[in-house]
Amino acid sequence: MTSIYSNYSGLSSYAGTSLSGLLSNTSTTNTGIDESSTGTSAGTDTVTLSPEAVAATNRESIGLPATGTLTLSDFQTAASDQEETVSTLLASAMEELGIDSDQKVSLSLNSDNEIEVKNSFTGSNDLENLLNANSEFSRTFTALTANNEILDFTDDLQEKVGSTSLADYINSDTTQTDLLSLAAEYAGIRAASGSLETLLSISHQETPYTYEYN
Repeated sequence: MTSIYSNYSGLSSYAGTSLSGLLSNTSTTNTGIDESSTGTSAGTDTVTLSPEAVAATNRESIGLPATGTLTLSDFQTAASDQEETVSTLLASAMEELGIDSDQKVSLSLNSDNEIEVKNSFTGSNDLENLLNANSEFSRTFTALTANNEILDFTDDLQEKVGSTSLADYINSDTTQTDLLSLAAEYAGIRAASGSLETLLSISHQETPYTYEYN
């Protein structure tokens, strides 16, 4: 038997979610992998994904191109497609539970990284349980969350850059939103061995996403 796994654990922010499952041991990609036998009596072979293969898997897990330079439009396209799927599956789940199709529903990942219905209404608990039990919805919603958090974080950085004056920076004490801090944050993401993974983790902490239906 062959076991394929990745020893990358940088996406702790999404631990317990469908995204973490997608990023761990589900890939059967043979590109750029090193294979070695464990030498156990059961004859199990262990295959460790290379950083390149892990990066490709991580990208694909949230609907991004596996290779090549990523642009904001890649995240926007993926999020748009995922939001359409989430909306369709959510409407179907609401119909199954007899919830009014006009009911407003707010969804996010809670502190345990499970899907949470943030507003209370008749059937909200049942809906929450049903959505978490639906692997397709959970997987798509988690990917949608990841993409939108990155987009929101990018907007936040751009807004900070646009509102930070170089003259004010030179003539005042440094703050968390000054140009040097922003440059250091950007440089840190760029220098990370897993740039996308680092960006995902920071975005998840800084700009948590809530999906609004209706």
